[in-house]
Formats: sequence, structure tokens, C-alpha cells
Amino acid sequence: MPAYDEHRSRFRFNRPAGLTILGAGLLALGGITGAIVMAETRPSVSMAPVKPVAIRSLSSTGIVTIRGRVAEVYGNKFVMEDGTGRALVDTGREGDDRQLVAINQPITVQGRFERGFVHAAFLIGTDNKVLACGPLAGPPHGPHDGPDRGPGAPPPPPGADGKAPPPPAAATSDTAAVSPPVGVQAR
Repeated sequence: MPAYDEHRSRFRFNRPAGLTILGAGLLALGGITGAIVMAETRPSVSMAPVKPVAIRSLSSTGIVTIRGRVAEVYGNKFVMEDGTGRALVDTGREGDDRQLVAINQPITVQGRFERGFVHAAFLIGTDNKVLACGPLAGPPHGPHDGPDRGPGAPPPPPGADGKAPPPPAAATSDTAAVSPPVGVQAR
């Protein structure tokens, strides 16, 4: 019978457990390194330098900056007013889960004015803290935008362009003398 070595059995290295701990440590190190690299290389929030305009003067589609105070809040939308008028501001998905503004809060909004309201891209508080809500370009809305338009899209259905569809082809004497399908007796 072999002799029992007390030191060797007490400090024995369990290989599967050691490899598991080593693997978990390498994964954690990779995750931390990835987070640091991502934070350092992410583009900073940049806004288009647009001078704030009066809400009353909002009439054309394009990028605008308005400054005023929050009058009412409705989910991810709020009504903003300045001394000249009121405007509905949509914060998009960023405002779905949380309230981004409070009633009577002074705020500056930059975004697109389109179809009667402002699609917010940036909200700027009194402390000059910028909150990005969405892209300035925004989602496609027009009749010529979207996945069903452009190259490779299916053709529009007849009459979709406002013109009447072409009349059906007239039957000729050749098509009238077609024999009945197989298994059907002609009378």
C-alpha cells in the first residue's frame, strides 16, 4: 500500500473548478474592457447650431429650435408654450418609459417641425444638460418613403397612382371556343 502524503492531498488543484474560475475571470475582464472602449469611442451628442425661433413662426418643415416652458404632459408628448403660442412636442420612444419633462419646466427643444408638431431630437434643460431623444432625420412618413417604395419594391396595385386601372381585355373568338376542363362534359 502506498504511503499517504498529507501535503499533496491538502493542496491538490481541482482542474475543472480552476478552469471555470479562470474562464469567468477572462469573460469579466473582456466585458469591462469592451465597456471602456465603447464609452471612449462613442460619438458625442452634437446638435445643429440653430437659433431658437418663436413658436408662432413655425410653419415650414425642417429643423427647428424652440425655447419655452412645458404647459401640459401627455405620455411621450408634451405641449410647450412661449409668449407667442403653443406647440405639441413628441419625444418618441425615449419618452415612452419615463417622464422627461415636468409642468412649468423651462426647456429648449431641437428637432423637426413636421405635420403640425415638433419631433424632438434633443431636449436641453436649464442646466444645459442635453438629452438625445432621436435622430434629426426621423422615420420615413411620406408617400415616397418606406420599405414598400424605392428600388426593388413591388409594383403598386392598379389604381394606386390615382389613375383608373386599364379595362380588361376583350374576349376574342379564339378565347370563346375553349374546350371545357378535363373531366367536365360539355352540354
